[in-house]
Amino acid sequence: MHWMVAAFLVLSGMAALTYQVTWVRLLSLSMGSTSASVSTVLAAFFLGMGIGSYLAGHITRDRIHNFTPYILLEAAIGLSGLALLPILLNLDAVMALFPALGTEPALKFVTVMGLLAIPTICLGATFPVMAAILIRRQNEIGLRVGQLYSLNTAGAVLGAALSGFVFIPHWGLDGAIYIAFALNAAIVILGLYFNRRWTLPPLEVQPPAPGMDGDRVTPLQVRALMVLFVTGFAAIGTEIGWTKYLIIFTGSTIYGFAAILTIVLTGIAVGAWASKSHIESIRTPQLWLAAGLALLGLLLILSRVGLSMIPPVYEFINHLQTTSFLRQGAKYAVIFLLLFPPTFLFGALFPLSIKLYCGNLEGVRKRIGKAFAVNTVAGIAGSILTGFWLIPVYGTDTSLTAMALIILILPFLFFLFFAAGVRPHARIALAGMVGCVMWGSWYLPHINYQSLIAAVDYPFDLDTQSGKDPEFLFLKEGKAGVISMVTYGQNIIKLQNNGINESLLNMADPNKVLLTESLLGLMPYFLHEAPKSSFVLGFGGGITTRALTLTDLESIRVVELEPVVVEAVRAIAGSKIPALQDLRVHIDFNDARNTLLVEEMSYDLIISQPSHPWLAGASNIFSREFFQIAKSRLKPGGIYTQWVNLFNMDVTTLRAIFRAFTDVFPYGLSFINLDSRDLLLLGSTQPLVLDYDRIQARINRPGIQMTLDRYDIASPYDLMIYFGLSRREMVAAAGTMRPNTDTNILAEVRLSAMDDAFAAQEEPDPFLRRHHHLDLLPYLGTNAAGILSKQARYFLSRGHYDLADLLLKQPGTPSTFQREDQTK
Repeated sequence: MHWMVAAFLVLSGMAALTYQVTWVRLLSLSMGSTSASVSTVLAAFFLGMGIGSYLAGHITRDRIHNFTPYILLEAAIGLSGLALLPILLNLDAVMALFPALGTEPALKFVTVMGLLAIPTICLGATFPVMAAILIRRQNEIGLRVGQLYSLNTAGAVLGAALSGFVFIPHWGLDGAIYIAFALNAAIVILGLYFNRRWTLPPLEVQPPAPGMDGDRVTPLQVRALMVLFVTGFAAIGTEIGWTKYLIIFTGSTIYGFAAILTIVLTGIAVGAWASKSHIESIRTPQLWLAAGLALLGLLLILSRVGLSMIPPVYEFINHLQTTSFLRQGAKYAVIFLLLFPPTFLFGALFPLSIKLYCGNLEGVRKRIGKAFAVNTVAGIAGSILTGFWLIPVYGTDTSLTAMALIILILPFLFFLFFAAGVRPHARIALAGMVGCVMWGSWYLPHINYQSLIAAVDYPFDLDTQSGKDPEFLFLKEGKAGVISMVTYGQNIIKLQNNGINESLLNMADPNKVLLTESLLGLMPYFLHEAPKSSFVLGFGGGITTRALTLTDLESIRVVELEPVVVEAVRAIAGSKIPALQDLRVHIDFNDARNTLLVEEMSYDLIISQPSHPWLAGASNIFSREFFQIAKSRLKPGGIYTQWVNLFNMDVTTLRAIFRAFTDVFPYGLSFINLDSRDLLLLGSTQPLVLDYDRIQARINRPGIQMTLDRYDIASPYDLMIYFGLSRREMVAAAGTMRPNTDTNILAEVRLSAMDDAFAAQEEPDPFLRRHHHLDLLPYLGTNAAGILSKQARYFLSRGHYDLADLLLKQPGTPSTFQREDQTK
């Protein structure tokens, strides 16, 4: 029976973490991926679990003679989790009908709470209910609590690891839910089979221990409950700080987040398991708890010191001559060595605190659920205060130090002056230790984001690869990442998020900007017949927004996820950013996907310049579902433009993006800059026309002409050098490839795991050249033959013989021209 119960707890923990990871990702698609939205989802999830833990005592009242209550809870979790899946997959449609649900924070919380209430309340009740059923003897309370908690957390370890590394990458978000449901179903089926065959030992009846009788809560129990609250608060707050810092080390990918969560939970599980056999033999538990808290505070400070040593370790790992798989494994090993000691103590102290709070068998049934509820609610408070206040205002280093100091206060507050039976010399020794740790916390090394970001190995940056040290002109922690502005002794300044380049600024010549970012805004403007309004997803370095201000658009709406990005550009450009001085430009800070989903406004141009598709969050902007949202917000004849990077890209992912894009937009084309390895996709619900006269007139606008002159672009004939694949060529290139979607997150999964030396057939440049035939004919209107002739002669005159040759092979090119210029 005990082996089977152990299996139940492990499977239940696996299912719970799989649900949590998957629900958070699915809900962020509709609720938004801002830190506020994600925190709202997590708060609702954990509040539901806290309510379930609190109600567990009512569930087990007079129902502890078999496993029926536990089996019913697992059945409710599985069925409600399965029923929730189609709702979450179609939540975009609901949010579009009722926009307030996605814009008002209170309504967001109520909506998420309503969706997750049943499964999360049942999830929160499972452990207290199992503990109340299985703990039958007074002298095994500590042993069983530690044992059951460690097994349940071990299941959570497996859930965190498998959902991030196996379930979601191989079977998608929906597949992960089906797997979690199967785990619940296995528990229910086995539980029903064995429930009637198992006989629980009789419940021991003995008088309560002195001071522990009845419903009265003793001062010691109050202090134990406060320890549960403070350690729950500090554990989550510390984990958020660790994750924010270490995700730069591992990479902001599904695998990086899964690895950090797995390591934290592993330490907790092992700590609870290691302490289970010793709790009942402890004669002065309050002294041991005080000493454990002091040691935990010390280990939290030492883990911060260890984090400060990550940058040189990062540089060492980057230079290892081995596979990227082994380098990533080395990073995870370093994180394990740093985080295991403090998380081990978090896990070891939890069963002891539960034992002190519950006191006896009657207390287990009445109080263990309340203890879990307090610990869970404290975690919610730690998450909100750390994410919304401590880190944004004071930084990660101060937050980690504050969490350690909060833990170090507990021995003073609860035990040193009030605990009976503790010898004076023990109190003095413990006080001295705590005081030394507090004093040393300010003098020991602190973490430094500047050193960590300088150590980031960004393989697509020649300056980084040259080994030069960057000069930091700006660095600040934002809600979505650490934003920096760096230079390598030139006029070029690089905007970075977590050490990854997002844009470039030329301080010597503001007109000499990235061509692709300018064309991202200008190409849809050139193609649209009479655009008046535009929506820009992401501000970045402001280059695309600046390009749009050079046009005659009437309104330019910019939505940026991270406010610190604009602050960084403003710090470099001076107090005023030229693009934002234009009265037509209006900037908001939100998740742009959420903005397009819940607001009913439509636009002539929608321009998307997200971060890289392998990064968690940004990958959602390359999916078929997002393209559908964008399409729904286009006015008749409107044009959607999407930036896609060709560095750190493989053919499979590119085909999946092509398939998603062409599935949504019946008309489209693309432009490619192989020098900078950028691709622009343009899509519309109506035919796109390359009207050379209109394009020429718009190029001739003074600001646009000055910008494009830097790249020798003075006419539409020059622009066609960058013409990429037509829509029919994109369809042919995609073939039978499945599209990149919100559920399979193919782009994020593949690009995050892509090895340095992937197969030659996965290199995108040769693939694009094979499918590139300069298919201009569908976009040239009635005078196609004449334009093709002029375009071909232009290519010949400028020495672009490969492009001229492609045009000569076009069926629309006049045969006389082909014969005349075949020799050339």
